[in-house]
Amino acid sequence: MTAFRDGQVTLRKNRRTEGFTNAIQEIGYQGIRRGDLVVHGMDGFAGAIGVSDSDGKASPVVHAYQPSENVDVRYFAYALRVMAINGYVTTLAKGIRERSTAFDAPTLANVLLPSPPLGEQRRIADFLDAETAGIDRLAARFARLADLAAERGRAVIDEAFSEFPSESTVPVSAVCSTIVDCVNKTAPLSDRVTPYKMIRTSNIRNGRIDLTGAFSVEASVFSEWNRRGAPRRGDILLTREAPLGQVGMLNVDTPVFLGQRIMLYRSDCNRLKKELLLFNFMASHMDRQLRLLGAGSLHEHMRVGDGLKLRVYCPPRNQQHGLVSVIEDGRNESLSLTELARRQIELLAERRQALIAAAVTGQFDVSTASGRNVTDGVTV
Repeated sequence: MTAFRDGQVTLRKNRRTEGFTNAIQEIGYQGIRRGDLVVHGMDGFAGAIGVSDSDGKASPVVHAYQPSENVDVRYFAYALRVMAINGYVTTLAKGIRERSTAFDAPTLANVLLPSPPLGEQRRIADFLDAETAGIDRLAARFARLADLAAERGRAVIDEAFSEFPSESTVPVSAVCSTIVDCVNKTAPLSDRVTPYKMIRTSNIRNGRIDLTGAFSVEASVFSEWNRRGAPRRGDILLTREAPLGQVGMLNVDTPVFLGQRIMLYRSDCNRLKKELLLFNFMASHMDRQLRLLGAGSLHEHMRVGDGLKLRVYCPPRNQQHGLVSVIEDGRNESLSLTELARRQIELLAERRQALIAAAVTGQFDVSTASGRNVTDGVTV
């Protein structure tokens, strides 16, 4: 083991101020060169550590280290990421919340790292570069499969609505009993787990609302943030920004409230079934409307007033049940493919991390793995 001393054993801290473009509003930015070890001071706990593959610049929250002649910087990047993923970097936090972690040069200087001979560092780094590249290629193929499945799911919805003329659309406000915007300020979080959960934009994806990892608040905050109306099962939630256009239906009875940049639509069941309202928001005609609303902005967003004017298909009531059945039947295969792809991507990520950890910690000799590819036998 060796200490990660600044300029002493392995790497030296670097802050370049010449040789790159420094715009007026970029005071303090620093140059980064190809081959530097780059560590994000706030996101290092999550593994935001790597070797730069090009010249560029970065804000002061990122710090760069130039490798000395007796190290392979790729090996130390792998080792540091293993330590980050396993939670070691988080233990160095100077604050109580993850992103208050300052993984700065003085902190990093006291981190002990495994330090095999240079030749062994290179063998491990070469092996991991090749194997992780194979895993990444396979993960990219599964990601493409997920994208194609999502496109097919949208095509099923578009086909079902295509039998109705575009002139038959109505403003979404005409088919909803309630439309509520969120409270646009940050809710104070609880430092303990409570039954009251905040729905964030990251919880809303692909027609579903997943409360995994949702933040807790106290009962008083829950009541205050729901003063305009509490979400309930069957409500459709739409993200107005960051990103624009993600939608999901609430299918749980958990006490929740809307985080920032989210709108709630509650279907008037006498006018439009809630499932068809959801499918309207997932269809191409809605995507076109949202893209037009977000055009020209640095960050795509939709104003609350525009959220009342979005147009949706409202078929005759006696046709709605059959239309829902047609769409749901057609989407089932797509949803299954999406779930398969998602699970395979998760498994590949786990396999990638386990491989890196085993190689860096010496759990196996990489020289014995010559010619074997960790993705052998896996096809997509």
